[in-house]
Amino acid sequence: ATRGAREGKMYLYSAPSGGGKTRYMVGNACAISMPYINEEGKIVLRNDYQRVLFVATEMQADEIQTLILAYVSGVNEEKILLGQYTPDEEERIKMALDIVDKYGKNFEIECIPDPSIAMVKARLIKYIVQDDVHYIFYDYIFSSPGLLSEFRDVAVREDVALMMLSNTLKEVAMEYNVFV
Repeated sequence: ATRGAREGKMYLYSAPSGGGKTRYMVGNACAISMPYINEEGKIVLRNDYQRVLFVATEMQADEIQTLILAYVSGVNEEKILLGQYTPDEEERIKMALDIVDKYGKNFEIECIPDPSIAMVKARLIKYIVQDDVHYIFYDYIFSSPGLLSEFRDVAVREDVALMMLSNTLKEVAMEYNVFV
């Protein structure tokens, strides 16, 4: 429907709570940045891997790393967390760890638990300019104390503040010709 992650565009993915939004975005970010292991246990390679930035506002970096390992290995995240996998799955996990070690520099994780518009914009521009990142996955637009404090002196409704954060992400995408 959208022809993939197009530079200069911002896409908003919405689903109910617990609907797998973060896992979906991590999977898309992995598909752009590194190989994965298919159902037959073979590594699927491409020639055009890109650097991505995953901005996490709710999860910690280690939780995102587990999602990456699950995506690359094709092994269920819960099995990895509990250490309850078959010998075949263990081999896939070992292969996936090698892939993540080799291509991990393509997948940057930035945790911003209390985002404000100014902070988000500054961090995104840093990664775009200094690290040449063109694909950004921003996980979860919400009413953080940092966002709301930006408008404490003016009467801005919460929904308007959220729209302004979303608009900032769109402006960064357009101005710097990156995908958000």
